[in-house]
Amino acid sequence: MTWFVQYQKSGTDHLIRANTPEEAIESACRLLDEGCDVLGIGTGPLTDSIAKDQIARIYEIWVRAKAPALRRDLNLRLPEFRTA
Repeated sequence: MTWFVQYQKSGTDHLIRANTPEEAIESACRLLDEGCDVLGIGTGPLTDSIAKDQIARIYEIWVRAKAPALRRDLNLRLPEFRTA
């Protein structure tokens, strides 16, 4: 079943197709990171989709889960400073 992510970018409506709900949620979270307004995630009309408030909660979880990986990546790239 095809999943859809409907979003607005620069005042224009867009639609992304995804193969799984996980892929759709991941796409929605990335769009939110880019500053887009995600209107809904689902398999049908917006009236029968994951609501904006639920998307916001999912996004908060996604950001928290992503944060440790970002800190780890930053630590790998930062040079070690030695004090004399």
